[in-house]
Amino acid sequence: MLLALCVNRNHGKLVVEQAIVQALNELEESGDIVVATTMRSQVASKINRAVQAVSPNLLTQEEFSAIKNAVNVTWSGFPLDDWGFQTHIGLTREQLKDTLDKMGKAE
Repeated sequence: MLLALCVNRNHGKLVVEQAIVQALNELEESGDIVVATTMRSQVASKINRAVQAVSPNLLTQEEFSAIKNAVNVTWSGFPLDDWGFQTHIGLTREQLKDTLDKMGKAE
């Protein structure tokens, strides 16, 4: 699907937006909706922003990767200074703290 590929090329886009574009394509193919634009990625971005407004815990690919990297580094027992932290995790300590806050408190 050409439209889904356009979304994939923009690394800042969320996986959620790719899923929205796919859902729009499937709904149109089944005859449930008619999408009257060729810019489905813009429609997906707008829907995603609306969802984020009510569910702000959605993570970007970068944030999700950083969480996975942090767990892996922590599990491995690898000590990190501030420079090494950003290099191996992909976010600064403050950015990772903000990401964890975005996810909510652990239960």
